[in-house]
Amino acid sequence: MDIKWFTIAFAFLVVSCLAQRQVTVQPGPLIRTEGSHITIWCNVTGYKEGVEQDFEWSMYLYTTPDREIRIVSTSQHNYAYALYAQRVNSKEIYIERLSGDSVLLHITKLQATDQGMYECYTPNTDSRYLGSYSARTNLTGEPPLNSHLTLIYNIACFLQQCVFAFMSFIQTGPVFPQEAG
Repeated sequence: MDIKWFTIAFAFLVVSCLAQRQVTVQPGPLIRTEGSHITIWCNVTGYKEGVEQDFEWSMYLYTTPDREIRIVSTSQHNYAYALYAQRVNSKEIYIERLSGDSVLLHITKLQATDQGMYECYTPNTDSRYLGSYSARTNLTGEPPLNSHLTLIYNIACFLQQCVFAFMSFIQTGPVFPQEAG
């Protein structure tokens, strides 16, 4: 093979590698408080055809990491499995489109059962498959703070320059509720 064809083949390989689809999600672990409104972003780049991309969100429980549980989709109205269908239909869980290739997954009231691995998938819009079509992030829910704990947050500042921050929890009541008896 002469150098001319080698150069052309190499240039084609470089261009092909640069034009690959890449899906990215907010890196985890994401630690959120139960009952809070959370968002997880997802972006896709490197696609050639199609202006507006479709997005599908699924999750995998830690106890069954190989079982996909479909949550919500930008293109399929009845995408959600029964576990999430009511929350999706009531808009407790929804997708906000930021642009043609970027979305936010909203969960307006995080539940303990929402903990798991979240996957954002973008169906192929090109004539061939090249690159990644999904990305995952880890979401963990924390119970709300006990009402008997108080958060104290202090910042020591001298001459308008903050030197250190101190955060602590102070017990203001019983750790465990007393049994009636």
